[in-house]
Amino acid sequence: MEDCLAHALFMGIRRGELAGLEWKDIDFENKTMTIARSVQDIAGFGIITKEPKTENSKCTISMPDKLIEYLHEYEAWWLNRKHYLGDRLGDTDRLFCREDGRDICPGLFRVWLQKILARAGLPIVTLHSLRHTNITLLLNSSVDMKTVSTRAGHARASTTSDFYSHFLQNSDIHASEKINKIFG
Repeated sequence: MEDCLAHALFMGIRRGELAGLEWKDIDFENKTMTIARSVQDIAGFGIITKEPKTENSKCTISMPDKLIEYLHEYEAWWLNRKHYLGDRLGDTDRLFCREDGRDICPGLFRVWLQKILARAGLPIVTLHSLRHTNITLLLNSSVDMKTVSTRAGHARASTTSDFYSHFLQNSDIHASEKINKIFG
């Protein structure tokens, strides 16, 4: 449960992309993750696998070392679970799936997140808030807009700057304060 939420925070990926992750998308050697598919729960049809939200959402992005550590631990647990469940799990390669190997509903991540937050005594937020937090932290750390936009899978850097303009205004105020200190 916590492992999937670490993906959302560390990588800033959407919940459908998270539900669609497969082990073949994780390259431990090169420390990358490929976003290749998305899972959606569509009323009247059920759970389907489709292309990610935008063409730019299909991408390969670098993973932080801390997430790689979590993934190694999770992979050991996952392989043990797969061995224990045997044929019941099927041939799935999905990082997150039901005990019979079928896809999970992406909305399940929200339920898991709320349980974790409640247990920790923290305010309830949405899973998408972890995506926003990731993007905001990158921008706050002076990662350039194009890189942040690419990692977020936005079609254009302007999408990122438009959506996070309120944060950029705070950065502008911070920049002004830095100039004040320099010439103070």
